[in-house]
Amino acid sequence: MLNTDKKTASQIIDAIAKAITGKPSSAKTFEQDPFESFADYGDWNQQNNNSVQDTSRTIALFISYLIFSGGRIPLIGIQMQDTWFRPDVYVAGALVKRGHLIVDEPAGDFVVTPKGWSLVAKALQELAG
Repeated sequence: MLNTDKKTASQIIDAIAKAITGKPSSAKTFEQDPFESFADYGDWNQQNNNSVQDTSRTIALFISYLIFSGGRIPLIGIQMQDTWFRPDVYVAGALVKRGHLIVDEPAGDFVVTPKGWSLVAKALQELAG
């Protein structure tokens, strides 16, 4: 369990989004229980996800996921003190399609690829000026 609460997590997500996109994140899904219905990546319904570029919104959310997960993002969400945080279905699917994440089905995790870490490094370098 991550030692933070929903309020603090939301503030972190929004701060990253504002730094990268200029506005708060529109994708913050929190629930009291794990997202068991998303334990299998096949249930994420990605067949119509036609992502072809890395948007600033996707990158901002990706960085938030990494802060909270360290690079292995559980499909059922990231457990925090008082909540579970689930990556946005479309964003996670786009990151998989673009090669930034792979799905480790047996472990039930998304795993960041070297290409994904490079995307984050580039975004952070751009923020640093």
